[in-house]
Amino acid sequence: MASRGKARPNYGFGNVRRRKKSGRWTLDFYDGQGRRVQRICRWAKTRREALKALRQAVYEAQGGRGKAERITFRKLADMYLRDWAKVNKLSWRTDEGRVLEMKRFFGDMRVDQITSQDIERFKAKKKAHGLRLSTVNKYIQILSKLLNCGVSWGFLTHNPCRGVKKFSELPFRRTRVLTKNEEERLLKALCPHLRFMVTVFLNTGLRRKELFQLCWQDVDLERNRLYIRETKTSRPRYVPMNETVNGVMQGLCQTRRDDSLVFRNPETGEAFVDIRTGFYAACRRAGIKNLLLLDLRRTFATRLLEAGADIISVKELLGHTSVTTTQIYTMSSSAQKMEAVSLLVPKKKEESDSLVTKSEGLLVNGVFSLN
Repeated sequence: MASRGKARPNYGFGNVRRRKKSGRWTLDFYDGQGRRVQRICRWAKTRREALKALRQAVYEAQGGRGKAERITFRKLADMYLRDWAKVNKLSWRTDEGRVLEMKRFFGDMRVDQITSQDIERFKAKKKAHGLRLSTVNKYIQILSKLLNCGVSWGFLTHNPCRGVKKFSELPFRRTRVLTKNEEERLLKALCPHLRFMVTVFLNTGLRRKELFQLCWQDVDLERNRLYIRETKTSRPRYVPMNETVNGVMQGLCQTRRDDSLVFRNPETGEAFVDIRTGFYAACRRAGIKNLLLLDLRRTFATRLLEAGADIISVKELLGHTSVTTTQIYTMSSSAQKMEAVSLLVPKKKEESDSLVTKSEGLLVNGVFSLN
């Protein structure tokens, strides 16, 4: 820990100082033979980055990982999948496919030689292949985490993704929500088990996998709530049931066979893997265009906000860790926007006259004193 009383802090393993003219940071430490080393760190811009470079330099100088042990991107990518993604992410298979694309691009490049320019080239190549900008951003997000692991494990001194900006997704972000009229037509076009599932989606905002894996032991009909065990964020949560969902569960409960899954695939008897084929076929029969299954979750969030719910409650119901993520799913309605801009319109003349009359009456009655 740095001592506050000295002009130059002593961190116990060396010092860092910033040159006044160039603004670059100098690392000052002793190597394994007791010799003093002073080295300029060209990439560090803050004291924190300089200290990170100092720790790495001291570690290498005193017998730590040397240049001969620096690894390729391919090897670090395999370590990331094995030691971090598979341990910490439920969606690690998605990472596995995208990391494979990264390995084809960066291949046997040494990780300590990858620059922000290399990552910009990778980003441009993915965009040129016609991928959606949001998908390209997810590649960069996974790549940044992979390289951050390299920093934590001592293979890198800094993450070159820091200087890479993600694409703006606002112009291409989906805003589709299901209208009440479309909902009626859709429910009529769905087969019974899909009708029940879509109804639950629209009234709880559950993710597909959360609904597919819902078991009867997690359905509390007395307290009107569902317990969601396996979530995308690995944080279990309770989701309240309204009268509509409670009615669906009461009906399904009459014919359940055991305490396992609430919804079973009628063809296999197992948990659903995907229902998009049947869902999109029903959309075609109902004459509904440009509707994705994920739009039901956005519809749930948007309807809650339109009804007056606060965004923090919507965030908790959706199972998000950040309000920023919730804002992606929520859309302001035209009625809400009209109500907002109407606040700028001056009050009507009748209202202004009544206010003047009331003020004059108060003055006449002597409520206000002019003395």
